[in-house]
Amino acid sequence: MRLLGAIFRALWVVVVAAIPSLVLPSASQGAVEFALVIGAIIGMFTFFEYGSSTPGFVDFRHAPPYNRFRAFTIAMQVVTITLVCRAVELGLSDSVLVGWAQQGAQVLDFKYSPVSLAIDAILSDSRFSDTTAILLVYSITTSFIVGVGLTFLFALILWVFGWPRDRENFNLWANLPTFQPSDEGSIPKRLRRDAYFNIALGIVLIYALPLLPTYGFDWFTVDLFENNQVMVWAATLWVFMATSLIARASAMLKIARILQRAQG
Repeated sequence: MRLLGAIFRALWVVVVAAIPSLVLPSASQGAVEFALVIGAIIGMFTFFEYGSSTPGFVDFRHAPPYNRFRAFTIAMQVVTITLVCRAVELGLSDSVLVGWAQQGAQVLDFKYSPVSLAIDAILSDSRFSDTTAILLVYSITTSFIVGVGLTFLFALILWVFGWPRDRENFNLWANLPTFQPSDEGSIPKRLRRDAYFNIALGIVLIYALPLLPTYGFDWFTVDLFENNQVMVWAATLWVFMATSLIARASAMLKIARILQRAQG
């Protein structure tokens, strides 16, 4: 059963990785092949991680639906951004998703908004074409709404419902293989400290990553974003890297609370 689960997860990764190249009209055959190769590499890592009986690098591997929800979140980001880009490429200005992205960009256009700051930082390069600029605005907006919205929904589900389900057999080491507390009594305190660090790092990343072009990363501007497939992944990972840390922090705080109550 574990092997079948690992195979399914690996195939899921390959499919998600290939979606932008398969759906976008501007994608070339070479782009499709490259996406499949990258997906296969990540899929192999996923297969070996979930096919192994010992902990590796993935957190909460034995505490569903934590990783299932993260996989669903990044898949929804990729699919929605890809569909918005496809509609723009095909000139479907009356598309429901395009209208939704336009409204989202207007709502999130306020001072200190991560979306507004990201758009301003990246579009400060006047060499962008009008189409690329529009796609950037829509991609960033869509990624933020979907990623942040689903992450907060996930955090709410973790706290409202009985997660993890099998608390009596919950193994902290197996579910947090990279977590190394100094002693048993300090585990809840250390979990909370790491959780707060993850939240702070997630907030920093969502503001800092779009500033990379401003600080000398010229390759991160025109040549990168003129490729719509790469743009989809850039917008997706910008939000996903930050929200993954926040989701991890929420789970760690929940475990810390459970352990604190168990210790009396």
